[in-house]
Order: sequence, then structure tokens, then C-alpha cells
Amino acid sequence: MQQNSKRTIDTIVGSQLREKRLKRGMTLSDVARKIGVSYQQVQKYELAQSKISASNLYKLSALYEVNVERFFDGLNDSENSDIALPVRRSKNSAINLLMIENDPGDEVIIKKILSGFKNLNVLCVHDETQTMEVLRYKTLFTNFSKPDLIFLDVHLDKSDGIDIIRKIKMDRDLQDIQIIVITNSIDNRIMRSAYLYGASGYICKSFEFGSFKGSLITCIKYWTTAVILPSIGK
Repeated sequence: MQQNSKRTIDTIVGSQLREKRLKRGMTLSDVARKIGVSYQQVQKYELAQSKISASNLYKLSALYEVNVERFFDGLNDSENSDIALPVRRSKNSAINLLMIENDPGDEVIIKKILSGFKNLNVLCVHDETQTMEVLRYKTLFTNFSKPDLIFLDVHLDKSDGIDIIRKIKMDRDLQDIQIIVITNSIDNRIMRSAYLYGASGYICKSFEFGSFKGSLITCIKYWTTAVILPSIGK
């Protein structure tokens, strides 16, 4: 395993936050005033003692004038580079993965992990409305075909992830899509509900990058190489 795979995601983000703060000549107190938290909280972010919220991550990206993705520089996403996945037999097209995720940090991390797969199309939406516009009404991202897999974070700000599973599995045109729940915690009640309504898997987001990366790569390989999906077998 590469050395940076042993570092936690929060450690990598924290070091990037500190580096960008120092480059701009700002103190902890300066940053704290700008984003509306205590200087102790900013220090905790930089020391990886506290997980940073999505809203504060956005505030810091604006303050430091960088894209959110820059806070994750250092994550090693090259170990799975150029992994070829199966294609649909009739169309010879790539596999489509729909990600339903509203945390910008987690979105960046997952996309980095998946970026090494050569023929995997990844689209991210952020709530139930956007999900149904893509899947059912086809009014959003109309060039994105029906997904083969869905990665779903059940803890969405504006939507109930379990309800999204239920609605997809009740739709005859969508119910064959495999839904993998990817969430920050193992809640037995939520887990049972997810499987009850038709989820195909449940992955906990690990703070250790190497572990989380391994889980996602194993998941993708299983659903695209170990088993045959209806869309791939056509």
C-alpha cells in the first residue's frame, strides 16, 4: 500500500487547509472570523481532529480561492489506473454509474477513486428531484443513459435516501438497477430498511482512504466482472 493510503482523509484535507492558509498569510483567527467559527475549530480542522462540514468546505474554498478538489490533493488514485470494465455487448458502450451524493468532499473522493476505470461514466446528482429528473423524466443530463449502478448516500440534506430506493424499486423501468448504499455510519435500522426496499449492498465511508478505496474498487469489480448485469449482458 502506498504511504499516503495510510493517512486518513481528514489528515490530508487538514494539511491542505493549513498549507493554503499559510500561503495567504492568514492566522487561525483570520480564517475563523471569515467562516464564522472559533479559531480552535479551524485548528481542529487542520489537525484532523474534527471532520469539516460541507458548508465550511465551500466557505474555505472561496476564501482561499481554490476549487474544493484542491483540498484532496495527495489522495493516491493511481493504483487502479486504466482498469478496463466490461461493455454492453450490443452497443459496445461504457458502464454508467449514477452517484447520489450531496457532500462535495465525499463526491471528490469517490470520483478520484473511480477515475482510474477506463470505461466508467460517472454522473453525480445531489437530491431526489435531480435523481428522478435523470432516471424517470429524462429532463436532466439527457445524454446520460440509464445507469447500470447507483451509489447512494442515504443521508441527504433535502431527501430521504431510503425513499429514493423505494421509488426506484417500485418503477418497472428502473427496478433492475443495482443500488449500493454508501454512508458515513452503520445504522442497523437504516441498513435493514435499505435491504428491505431492494438495496444490493451497504458500504460505510471509512476515514482511512486506502480502506475506503479498496471497498469501492472491490464493489465495482464485483458488479461488473464477477456477475452479469442485464444492461451489460444485452
